[in-house]
Amino acid sequence: MRTRWNYLFFFFVTALICTACSKNIRETTLENPNAPFRLIIAGDSSDFKDSIRDRVMNNYKNVCQIDVVNLDKLKGIDYDAYDAVLIMDSCMAWGGFNNEVKNYINSLPDNRKVVVFFTAGNPEWKYNYKGVDAITSASLPLKEDDVTDQLIQKIDLLLNKEK
Repeated sequence: MRTRWNYLFFFFVTALICTACSKNIRETTLENPNAPFRLIIAGDSSDFKDSIRDRVMNNYKNVCQIDVVNLDKLKGIDYDAYDAVLIMDSCMAWGGFNNEVKNYINSLPDNRKVVVFFTAGNPEWKYNYKGVDAITSASLPLKEDDVTDQLIQKIDLLLNKEK
């Protein structure tokens, strides 16, 4: 009987941990029909990532039409319709890209328009998959400016190539 309760407790704690750190984002589109660029942001939600996403959106709202979708919509993204694809995710416990992100990157003819941001327990680790380097950071409010600047620099490079 005690073993059964241990299993139930373990299952409950595991489920709680898996669902507590991230949640679905509010999908939206910032319409800007005259914008020269299109940016899509796919991700999950946390206070830290939401703040970063809002800052990035604010930076590009005058020059991009911006679509925001949940990570589970990655496979439906028309890569050719966008000038930049920003993926915001949490690093998996085993230290890498989750399967949805990997499958999306694997499906692309090239990954030159992809920018990846991970929240990670160890932001010093360098995450790379098929040539896509991820920007990493612990979810600390004092890191928001630095992370936002790094993402904007990478996206600016992509948008400048598209001109």
